[in-house]
Amino acid sequence: MEIQDSSQEMDPMIYIPKMLQQIAMSAAEGSDEGSPDAGLEPAQASASASLDAEPADQSAIGSAGPESLETGAGPAGVSGENGGEQSIRVDINKVDQIINLVGELIITQSMLDQTVTELKQGSTPALDRGVSLLQRNARELQEAVMSIRMVPMEQVFSRFPDMVQALAARFGKDVTLHTDGKTTEVDKGLVDHIIDPLTHLVRNSIDHGIESAAEREAGGKPRQGRLLLTARQQGGSIIIEVEDDGAGLSREKLLARARSKGMQVSDSMSDEEVWLLIFSTGFSSAEEDSDEFGRAVGMDIVKRNVQNLGGYLEVSSRPGRGTTTRILLPLTLAILEGMLVRAGGETFVLPLLAVRELLQPAAGDIYSLSGDDAMLKVREEYLPVISVHESMGISGARRGVQDSIAVIVESGSKRFVLLVDELVGQQQVVVKNLESNYRKVRGVSAATILGDGRVAMILDVAELHPSHSACLKPAVGHHQQSIAMREVALA
Repeated sequence: MEIQDSSQEMDPMIYIPKMLQQIAMSAAEGSDEGSPDAGLEPAQASASASLDAEPADQSAIGSAGPESLETGAGPAGVSGENGGEQSIRVDINKVDQIINLVGELIITQSMLDQTVTELKQGSTPALDRGVSLLQRNARELQEAVMSIRMVPMEQVFSRFPDMVQALAARFGKDVTLHTDGKTTEVDKGLVDHIIDPLTHLVRNSIDHGIESAAEREAGGKPRQGRLLLTARQQGGSIIIEVEDDGAGLSREKLLARARSKGMQVSDSMSDEEVWLLIFSTGFSSAEEDSDEFGRAVGMDIVKRNVQNLGGYLEVSSRPGRGTTTRILLPLTLAILEGMLVRAGGETFVLPLLAVRELLQPAAGDIYSLSGDDAMLKVREEYLPVISVHESMGISGARRGVQDSIAVIVESGSKRFVLLVDELVGQQQVVVKNLESNYRKVRGVSAATILGDGRVAMILDVAELHPSHSACLKPAVGHHQQSIAMREVALA
Protein backbone atom coordinates (compact mmCIF):
# COMPACT_ATOMS: atom_id res chain seq x y z
CA MET A 1 0.00 0.00 0.00
CA GLU A 2 1.72 3.16 -1.18
CA ILE A 3 -0.38 5.86 0.42
CA GLN A 4 1.85 8.63 1.65
CA ASP A 5 1.01 11.26 4.21
CA SER A 6 1.24 14.85 3.07
CA SER A 7 4.65 16.22 3.96
CA GLN A 8 5.07 18.85 6.61
CA GLU A 9 7.29 21.87 6.13
CA MET A 10 8.73 21.71 9.64
CA ASP A 11 10.48 18.87 11.43
CA PRO A 12 7.80 17.62 13.88
CA MET A 13 10.46 16.37 16.30
CA ILE A 14 11.45 20.02 16.84
CA TYR A 15 8.20 21.88 16.20
CA ILE A 16 5.69 19.83 18.23
CA PRO A 17 7.61 19.64 21.55
CA LYS A 18 8.38 23.37 21.26
CA MET A 19 4.72 24.19 20.70
CA LEU A 20 3.56 22.00 23.60
CA GLN A 21 6.11 23.54 25.93
CA GLN A 22 5.10 27.10 25.10
CA ILE A 23 1.38 26.37 25.34
CA ALA A 24 1.92 24.78 28.75
CA MET A 25 3.96 27.82 29.88
CA SER A 26 1.18 30.11 28.72
CA ALA A 27 -1.42 28.07 30.65
CA ALA A 28 0.67 28.26 33.80
CA GLU A 29 1.15 32.01 33.54
CA GLY A 30 -2.53 32.59 32.79
CA SER A 31 -1.81 35.85 30.99
CA ASP A 32 -0.64 37.22 27.66
CA GLU A 33 2.82 37.93 29.06
CA GLY A 34 5.41 35.64 27.60
CA SER A 35 3.06 34.80 24.72
CA PRO A 36 4.10 31.64 22.87
CA ASP A 37 3.81 33.58 19.63
CA ALA A 38 7.07 35.38 20.44
CA GLY A 39 9.96 34.15 18.39
CA LEU A 40 7.85 31.89 16.17
CA GLU A 41 7.52 32.05 12.43
CA PRO A 42 4.14 33.34 11.16
CA ALA A 43 2.99 29.83 10.27
CA GLN A 44 3.84 28.67 13.76
CA ALA A 45 2.39 31.71 15.47
CA SER A 46 -0.99 31.20 13.81
CA ALA A 47 -1.13 27.74 15.34
CA SER A 48 -0.01 28.76 18.84
CA ALA A 49 -2.37 29.39 21.76
CA SER A 50 -2.45 31.18 25.08
CA LEU A 51 -4.75 30.40 28.00
CA ASP A 52 -6.37 33.44 29.58
CA ALA A 53 -6.89 32.91 33.29
CA GLU A 54 -9.91 34.42 35.01
CA PRO A 55 -11.87 33.66 38.15
CA ALA A 56 -14.35 30.83 37.72
CA ASP A 57 -16.99 29.36 39.97
CA GLN A 58 -18.08 25.77 40.36
CA SER A 59 -20.75 26.10 37.69
CA ALA A 60 -18.32 27.16 35.01
CA ILE A 61 -18.49 23.87 33.14
CA GLY A 62 -22.19 24.17 32.72
CA SER A 63 -22.17 27.90 31.98
CA ALA A 64 -19.03 28.21 29.91
CA GLY A 65 -20.94 27.23 26.77
CA PRO A 66 -19.83 25.06 23.89
CA GLU A 67 -16.69 27.10 23.23
CA SER A 68 -14.98 26.88 26.62
CA LEU A 69 -14.04 24.45 29.37
CA GLU A 70 -13.06 24.94 32.99
CA THR A 71 -10.11 22.97 34.22
CA GLY A 72 -7.75 23.02 37.17
CA ALA A 73 -4.83 25.41 36.88
CA GLY A 74 -2.58 23.18 38.93
CA PRO A 75 -2.37 19.67 40.33
CA ALA A 76 -5.50 18.15 41.81
CA GLY A 77 -6.07 19.24 45.37
CA VAL A 78 -4.38 22.64 45.05
CA SER A 79 -6.63 25.11 46.82
CA GLY A 80 -7.10 28.82 46.36
CA GLU A 81 -7.66 31.51 48.94
CA ASN A 82 -11.30 30.49 49.34
CA GLY A 83 -10.38 26.89 50.09
CA GLY A 84 -11.62 25.74 46.68
CA GLU A 85 -9.62 24.40 43.74
CA GLN A 86 -7.97 26.96 41.50
CA SER A 87 -9.28 26.92 37.94
CA ILE A 88 -9.08 28.71 34.63
CA ARG A 89 -11.60 28.98 31.81
CA VAL A 90 -10.13 27.85 28.51
CA ASP A 91 -11.37 28.28 24.95
CA ILE A 92 -12.24 24.80 23.65
CA ASN A 93 -10.37 25.52 20.40
CA LYS A 94 -7.14 25.95 22.37
CA VAL A 95 -7.66 22.61 24.08
CA ASP A 96 -8.33 21.01 20.69
CA GLN A 97 -5.10 22.48 19.39
CA ILE A 98 -3.11 20.89 22.20
CA ILE A 99 -4.84 17.54 21.54
CA ASN A 100 -4.02 17.76 17.83
CA LEU A 101 -0.37 18.50 18.64
CA VAL A 102 -0.24 15.55 21.03
CA GLY A 103 -1.69 13.40 18.27
CA GLU A 104 1.03 14.54 15.88
CA LEU A 105 3.60 13.86 18.60
CA ILE A 106 2.33 10.28 18.91
CA ILE A 107 2.58 9.83 15.12
CA THR A 108 6.15 11.16 15.26
CA GLN A 109 6.96 8.83 18.14
CA SER A 110 5.60 5.90 16.07
CA MET A 111 7.84 6.93 13.17
CA LEU A 112 10.83 7.00 15.53
CA ASP A 113 9.91 3.53 16.83
CA GLN A 114 9.75 2.28 13.24
CA THR A 115 13.14 3.77 12.46
CA VAL A 116 14.77 2.23 15.55
CA THR A 117 13.24 -1.15 14.70
CA GLU A 118 14.66 -0.98 11.18
CA LEU A 119 18.11 -0.16 12.58
CA LYS A 120 18.22 -3.58 14.25
CA GLN A 121 21.90 -4.12 15.03
CA GLY A 122 22.68 -0.42 14.61
CA SER A 123 20.72 0.66 17.68
CA THR A 124 22.30 1.11 21.10
CA PRO A 125 20.91 0.39 24.60
CA ALA A 126 20.87 4.13 25.29
CA LEU A 127 18.80 4.76 22.16
CA ASP A 128 16.39 1.97 23.05
CA ARG A 129 15.95 3.37 26.56
CA GLY A 130 15.35 6.85 25.18
CA VAL A 131 12.71 5.64 22.75
CA SER A 132 11.02 3.65 25.50
CA LEU A 133 10.99 6.70 27.77
CA LEU A 134 9.59 8.87 24.96
CA GLN A 135 6.82 6.33 24.38
CA ARG A 136 5.86 6.31 28.06
CA ASN A 137 5.95 10.10 28.38
CA ALA A 138 3.94 10.56 25.18
CA ARG A 139 1.24 8.22 26.51
CA GLU A 140 1.11 9.98 29.88
CA LEU A 141 0.96 13.36 28.15
CA GLN A 142 -1.87 12.14 25.94
CA GLU A 143 -3.86 10.84 28.93
CA ALA A 144 -3.34 14.08 30.85
CA VAL A 145 -4.40 16.26 27.93
CA MET A 146 -7.43 14.11 27.11
CA SER A 147 -8.61 14.38 30.72
CA ILE A 148 -8.94 18.14 30.22
CA ARG A 149 -11.72 17.55 27.68
CA MET A 150 -13.64 15.16 29.92
CA VAL A 151 -16.88 16.59 31.32
CA PRO A 152 -19.62 14.89 33.40
CA MET A 153 -22.76 13.54 31.71
CA GLU A 154 -24.74 15.80 34.03
CA GLN A 155 -24.12 18.47 31.42
CA VAL A 156 -26.29 16.40 29.06
CA PHE A 157 -28.86 15.00 31.49
CA SER A 158 -29.65 18.41 32.98
CA ARG A 159 -31.34 19.40 29.73
CA PHE A 160 -34.04 16.75 29.89
CA PRO A 161 -36.22 17.22 33.03
CA ASP A 162 -37.96 20.32 31.66
CA MET A 163 -38.18 18.79 28.20
CA VAL A 164 -39.79 15.59 29.49
CA GLN A 165 -42.30 17.56 31.54
CA ALA A 166 -43.24 19.72 28.54
CA LEU A 167 -43.53 16.78 26.13
CA ALA A 168 -45.59 14.73 28.59
CA ALA A 169 -48.05 17.60 28.97
CA ARG A 170 -48.16 18.08 25.23
CA PHE A 171 -48.98 14.44 24.49
CA GLY A 172 -51.34 14.12 27.45
CA LYS A 173 -49.22 11.62 29.37
CA ASP A 174 -47.90 11.33 32.90
CA VAL A 175 -44.16 10.62 32.78
CA THR A 176 -41.43 10.84 35.38
CA LEU A 177 -37.75 11.02 34.45
CA HIS A 178 -34.97 9.22 36.35
CA THR A 179 -31.25 9.55 35.64
CA ASP A 180 -28.25 7.52 36.72
CA GLY A 181 -24.56 8.07 36.01
CA LYS A 182 -24.44 11.87 36.03
CA THR A 183 -20.82 11.82 37.18
CA THR A 184 -19.72 9.60 34.29
CA GLU A 185 -17.15 11.57 32.31
CA VAL A 186 -17.11 11.78 28.53
CA ASP A 187 -15.24 13.75 25.89
CA LYS A 188 -16.59 17.26 25.38
CA GLY A 189 -16.74 16.63 21.63
CA LEU A 190 -19.11 13.71 22.19
CA VAL A 191 -21.34 15.79 24.47
CA ASP A 192 -21.86 18.39 21.77
CA HIS A 193 -22.94 15.74 19.25
CA ILE A 194 -24.90 13.26 21.38
CA ILE A 195 -27.54 15.71 22.61
CA ASP A 196 -29.59 15.66 19.40
CA PRO A 197 -29.80 11.83 19.12
CA LEU A 198 -30.72 11.56 22.80
CA THR A 199 -33.36 14.26 22.43
CA HIS A 200 -35.01 12.38 19.59
CA LEU A 201 -34.92 9.08 21.48
CA VAL A 202 -36.52 10.69 24.53
CA ARG A 203 -39.25 12.29 22.42
CA ASN A 204 -39.87 9.00 20.64
CA SER A 205 -40.24 7.15 23.95
CA ILE A 206 -42.78 9.66 25.26
CA ASP A 207 -44.73 9.99 22.02
CA HIS A 208 -44.76 6.40 20.77
CA GLY A 209 -43.50 4.25 23.64
CA ILE A 210 -45.20 5.19 26.92
CA GLU A 211 -48.98 4.77 26.90
CA SER A 212 -51.54 7.23 28.21
CA ALA A 213 -52.50 7.03 31.88
CA ALA A 214 -55.84 5.36 31.03
CA GLU A 215 -54.18 2.72 28.83
CA ARG A 216 -51.57 1.97 31.46
CA GLU A 217 -54.19 1.62 34.17
CA ALA A 218 -56.24 -0.72 31.97
CA GLY A 219 -53.14 -2.83 31.42
CA GLY A 220 -52.40 -3.12 35.13
CA LYS A 221 -49.53 -0.64 35.11
CA PRO A 222 -49.00 2.45 37.27
CA ARG A 223 -50.65 5.51 35.73
CA GLN A 224 -47.31 7.29 35.69
CA GLY A 225 -44.85 6.16 33.03
CA ARG A 226 -41.15 5.86 33.81
CA LEU A 227 -38.30 7.08 31.60
CA LEU A 228 -34.73 6.27 32.61
CA LEU A 229 -31.51 7.82 31.28
CA THR A 230 -28.29 6.11 32.32
CA ALA A 231 -24.61 6.49 31.46
CA ARG A 232 -21.65 4.34 32.46
CA GLN A 233 -18.13 3.57 31.35
CA GLN A 234 -17.18 0.10 30.22
CA GLY A 235 -13.52 -0.23 29.35
CA GLY A 236 -12.70 2.52 26.88
CA SER A 237 -16.33 2.99 25.87
CA ILE A 238 -19.30 4.87 27.27
CA ILE A 239 -22.75 3.29 27.24
CA ILE A 240 -25.82 5.56 27.28
CA GLU A 241 -29.27 4.01 27.63
CA VAL A 242 -32.77 5.39 27.12
CA GLU A 243 -35.25 3.03 28.78
CA ASP A 244 -39.02 3.31 29.06
CA ASP A 245 -41.68 1.06 30.60
CA GLY A 246 -44.13 1.57 27.75
CA ALA A 247 -45.89 -0.80 25.36
CA GLY A 248 -42.68 -2.05 23.74
CA LEU A 249 -42.21 -2.91 20.06
CA SER A 250 -44.40 -5.30 18.08
CA ARG A 251 -42.43 -7.72 15.91
CA GLU A 252 -45.42 -8.41 13.66
CA LYS A 253 -46.21 -4.72 13.10
CA LEU A 254 -42.59 -3.87 12.32
CA LEU A 255 -42.27 -6.67 9.76
CA ALA A 256 -45.58 -5.73 8.17
CA ARG A 257 -44.56 -2.09 7.97
CA ALA A 258 -41.19 -3.03 6.47
CA ARG A 259 -42.87 -5.14 3.77
CA SER A 260 -45.25 -2.29 2.95
CA LYS A 261 -42.17 -0.10 2.41
CA GLY A 262 -40.70 -2.65 0.01
CA MET A 263 -37.90 -3.66 2.38
CA GLN A 264 -36.34 -7.10 2.16
CA VAL A 265 -37.24 -8.79 5.45
CA SER A 266 -37.80 -12.36 6.59
CA ASP A 267 -39.73 -14.04 9.38
CA SER A 268 -36.49 -15.81 10.32
CA MET A 269 -34.86 -12.53 11.37
CA SER A 270 -33.85 -12.34 15.03
CA ASP A 271 -35.70 -9.99 17.35
CA GLU A 272 -32.65 -7.74 17.54
CA GLU A 273 -32.55 -7.39 13.76
CA VAL A 274 -36.29 -6.62 13.66
CA TRP A 275 -35.98 -3.93 16.36
CA LEU A 276 -33.19 -2.24 14.38
CA LEU A 277 -35.60 -1.76 11.46
CA ILE A 278 -36.87 1.38 13.18
CA PHE A 279 -33.58 3.06 12.25
CA SER A 280 -34.10 2.46 8.52
CA THR A 281 -34.52 5.50 6.31
CA GLY A 282 -38.15 6.57 5.98
CA PHE A 283 -39.34 3.90 8.41
CA SER A 284 -41.95 4.65 11.07
CA SER A 285 -44.03 2.29 13.17
CA ALA A 286 -46.57 4.98 13.98
CA GLU A 287 -49.86 5.06 12.12
CA GLU A 288 -49.61 8.85 11.87
CA ASP A 289 -46.64 11.15 12.20
CA SER A 290 -46.86 13.78 14.90
CA ASP A 291 -45.42 17.23 14.29
CA GLU A 292 -42.46 16.20 16.46
CA PHE A 293 -41.72 13.33 14.08
CA GLY A 294 -42.30 14.63 10.60
CA ARG A 295 -40.50 13.31 7.56
CA ALA A 296 -37.59 15.69 8.06
CA VAL A 297 -36.52 14.00 11.28
CA GLY A 298 -36.33 10.23 11.68
CA MET A 299 -34.64 7.52 13.65
CA ASP A 300 -32.28 7.02 10.71
CA ILE A 301 -30.78 10.41 11.62
CA VAL A 302 -30.10 9.09 15.12
CA LYS A 303 -28.29 6.08 13.69
CA ARG A 304 -26.27 8.18 11.28
CA ASN A 305 -25.19 10.63 13.99
CA VAL A 306 -24.13 7.83 16.33
CA GLN A 307 -22.17 6.07 13.57
CA ASN A 308 -20.44 9.33 12.71
CA LEU A 309 -19.16 9.37 16.29
CA GLY A 310 -17.70 5.88 15.87
CA GLY A 311 -20.49 4.24 17.87
CA TYR A 312 -23.42 1.95 17.25
CA LEU A 313 -26.94 1.27 18.52
CA GLU A 314 -28.63 -1.68 20.16
CA VAL A 315 -32.33 -2.13 20.91
CA SER A 316 -34.05 -4.56 23.24
CA SER A 317 -37.79 -4.68 23.77
CA ARG A 318 -40.46 -6.76 25.45
CA PRO A 319 -44.11 -6.31 24.43
CA GLY A 320 -46.00 -4.64 27.24
CA ARG A 321 -42.85 -4.12 29.32
CA GLY A 322 -40.97 -1.41 27.48
CA THR A 323 -38.00 -0.66 25.21
CA THR A 324 -34.34 0.07 25.87
CA THR A 325 -32.15 1.81 23.29
CA ARG A 326 -28.45 1.54 24.01
CA ILE A 327 -25.81 3.83 22.49
CA LEU A 328 -22.20 2.64 22.65
CA LEU A 329 -19.55 5.28 21.99
CA PRO A 330 -15.77 5.60 22.38
CA LEU A 331 -14.64 7.73 25.32
CA THR A 332 -12.65 9.97 23.01
CA LEU A 333 -12.62 10.66 19.29
CA ALA A 334 -8.96 11.62 18.98
CA ILE A 335 -6.79 8.60 19.84
CA LEU A 336 -7.47 4.87 19.62
CA GLU A 337 -5.83 1.75 21.00
CA GLY A 338 -5.68 -0.51 17.98
CA MET A 339 -4.51 -3.90 16.81
CA LEU A 340 -2.76 -3.78 13.45
CA VAL A 341 -3.56 -6.68 11.11
CA ARG A 342 -2.60 -7.42 7.53
CA ALA A 343 -4.71 -8.85 4.73
CA GLY A 344 -3.32 -9.26 1.22
CA GLY A 345 -0.49 -6.80 1.82
CA GLU A 346 -2.79 -4.09 3.19
CA THR A 347 -2.61 -3.02 6.83
CA PHE A 348 -5.80 -2.37 8.80
CA VAL A 349 -6.51 -1.30 12.37
CA LEU A 350 -9.00 -3.09 14.60
CA PRO A 351 -10.20 -1.20 17.70
CA LEU A 352 -8.61 -3.09 20.57
CA LEU A 353 -11.80 -2.81 22.64
CA ALA A 354 -13.61 -4.97 20.08
CA VAL A 355 -10.98 -7.76 20.06
CA ARG A 356 -11.77 -10.66 22.37
CA GLU A 357 -9.51 -13.52 21.31
CA LEU A 358 -6.96 -14.64 18.72
CA LEU A 359 -6.53 -18.19 17.50
CA GLN A 360 -5.23 -20.31 14.65
CA PRO A 361 -8.24 -22.15 13.19
CA ALA A 362 -8.07 -25.76 12.12
CA ALA A 363 -9.77 -26.94 8.94
CA GLY A 364 -12.03 -29.24 10.96
CA ASP A 365 -13.40 -26.31 12.98
CA ILE A 366 -14.90 -24.60 9.92
CA TYR A 367 -18.45 -25.52 8.92
CA SER A 368 -19.81 -24.39 5.55
CA LEU A 369 -23.37 -23.16 5.23
CA SER A 370 -25.50 -22.33 2.22
CA GLY A 371 -23.77 -20.07 -0.27
CA ASP A 372 -20.39 -18.74 0.83
CA ASP A 373 -21.28 -18.48 4.52
CA ALA A 374 -19.21 -20.32 7.12
CA MET A 375 -19.11 -20.82 10.88
CA LEU A 376 -16.14 -21.40 13.16
CA LYS A 377 -16.55 -23.68 16.16
CA VAL A 378 -14.93 -22.18 19.25
CA ARG A 379 -15.45 -24.19 22.45
CA GLU A 380 -18.97 -25.41 21.57
CA GLU A 381 -19.92 -21.98 20.23
CA TYR A 382 -20.47 -21.39 16.52
CA LEU A 383 -19.44 -17.96 15.26
CA PRO A 384 -19.99 -16.43 11.79
CA VAL A 385 -16.80 -15.99 9.75
CA ILE A 386 -15.93 -12.92 7.67
CA SER A 387 -12.76 -12.66 5.56
CA VAL A 388 -11.35 -9.15 5.74
CA HIS A 389 -9.82 -9.39 2.25
CA GLU A 390 -13.21 -10.32 0.75
CA SER A 391 -15.13 -7.61 2.62
CA MET A 392 -12.59 -4.93 1.67
CA GLY A 393 -11.91 -6.16 -1.87
CA ILE A 394 -8.21 -6.96 -1.32
CA SER A 395 -6.43 -9.35 -3.68
CA GLY A 396 -3.42 -11.52 -2.93
CA ALA A 397 -4.62 -12.71 0.49
CA ARG A 398 -4.28 -16.20 1.87
CA ARG A 399 -7.19 -18.36 0.83
CA GLY A 400 -6.79 -21.30 3.19
CA VAL A 401 -8.60 -20.89 6.49
CA GLN A 402 -5.94 -22.90 8.31
CA ASP A 403 -3.31 -20.45 7.01
CA SER A 404 -5.17 -17.42 8.39
CA ILE A 405 -5.44 -15.87 11.83
CA ALA A 406 -8.93 -15.82 13.37
CA VAL A 407 -9.67 -12.66 15.34
CA ILE A 408 -12.78 -13.02 17.49
CA VAL A 409 -14.40 -9.62 17.80
CA GLU A 410 -17.47 -8.37 19.63
CA SER A 411 -19.82 -5.61 18.59
CA GLY A 412 -22.43 -5.05 21.27
CA SER A 413 -23.98 -8.48 21.87
CA LYS A 414 -22.70 -9.88 18.55
CA ARG A 415 -19.59 -12.06 18.39
CA PHE A 416 -18.04 -13.15 15.12
CA VAL A 417 -14.72 -14.01 13.49
CA LEU A 418 -12.54 -11.91 11.20
CA LEU A 419 -9.97 -13.79 9.13
CA VAL A 420 -6.67 -11.95 8.49
CA ASP A 421 -3.31 -13.02 7.07
CA GLU A 422 -1.16 -11.94 9.99
CA LEU A 423 -0.93 -9.80 13.09
CA VAL A 424 1.36 -6.78 12.99
CA GLY A 425 1.06 -5.67 16.61
CA GLN A 426 -0.70 -3.39 19.04
CA GLN A 427 -0.34 0.37 18.67
CA GLN A 428 -1.91 3.63 19.79
CA VAL A 429 -3.10 5.45 16.68
CA VAL A 430 -4.38 8.95 15.98
CA VAL A 431 -7.86 8.91 14.44
CA LYS A 432 -8.24 10.89 11.22
CA ASN A 433 -11.66 11.56 9.73
CA LEU A 434 -11.83 9.78 6.39
CA GLU A 435 -14.97 11.39 4.99
CA SER A 436 -13.64 14.95 5.37
CA ASN A 437 -10.39 13.97 3.58
CA TYR A 438 -11.86 11.57 1.01
CA ARG A 439 -15.29 9.95 1.19
CA LYS A 440 -17.20 7.29 3.09
CA VAL A 441 -15.72 3.80 2.62
CA ARG A 442 -17.92 0.87 3.55
CA GLY A 443 -16.65 -1.13 6.49
CA VAL A 444 -14.28 1.67 7.54
CA SER A 445 -14.89 4.13 10.38
CA ALA A 446 -11.76 6.31 10.06
CA ALA A 447 -8.09 6.24 9.07
CA THR A 448 -4.70 6.76 10.66
CA ILE A 449 -1.08 7.42 9.72
CA LEU A 450 1.35 4.64 10.60
CA GLY A 451 4.94 5.00 11.72
CA ASP A 452 6.24 4.47 8.17
CA GLY A 453 4.04 7.27 6.84
CA ARG A 454 1.46 5.02 5.20
CA VAL A 455 -2.28 5.37 5.74
CA ALA A 456 -4.17 2.50 7.36
CA MET A 457 -7.94 2.13 7.51
CA ILE A 458 -9.61 1.69 10.91
CA LEU A 459 -12.23 -1.02 10.44
CA ASP A 460 -15.82 -0.53 11.58
CA VAL A 461 -16.43 -3.79 13.43
CA ALA A 462 -20.19 -3.27 13.69
CA GLU A 463 -20.47 -2.77 9.93
CA LEU A 464 -18.40 -5.87 9.20
CA HIS A 465 -20.91 -8.12 10.98
CA PRO A 466 -22.49 -10.72 8.67
CA SER A 467 -25.86 -8.96 8.94
CA HIS A 468 -24.24 -6.06 7.03
CA SER A 469 -22.17 -8.21 4.67
CA ALA A 470 -24.50 -7.68 1.72
CA CYS A 471 -24.09 -3.93 2.08
CA LEU A 472 -20.30 -4.23 2.01
CA LYS A 473 -20.18 -5.58 -1.53
CA PRO A 474 -20.12 -2.82 -4.14
CA ALA A 475 -22.28 -3.45 -7.18
CA VAL A 476 -19.37 -2.91 -9.59
CA GLY A 477 -16.99 -5.17 -7.69
CA HIS A 478 -14.73 -5.18 -4.67
CA HIS A 479 -11.57 -4.05 -6.41
CA GLN A 480 -13.01 -0.66 -7.29
CA GLN A 481 -13.20 0.20 -3.59
CA SER A 482 -9.68 -1.11 -2.94
CA ILE A 483 -8.12 0.97 -5.74
CA ALA A 484 -9.99 4.09 -4.65
CA MET A 485 -8.58 3.74 -1.13
CA ARG A 486 -5.09 4.26 -2.53
CA GLU A 487 -5.93 7.83 -3.50
CA VAL A 488 -6.27 8.96 0.12
CA ALA A 489 -3.89 11.58 1.51
CA LEU A 490 -4.63 12.58 5.09
CA ALA A 491 -3.87 16.05 6.35
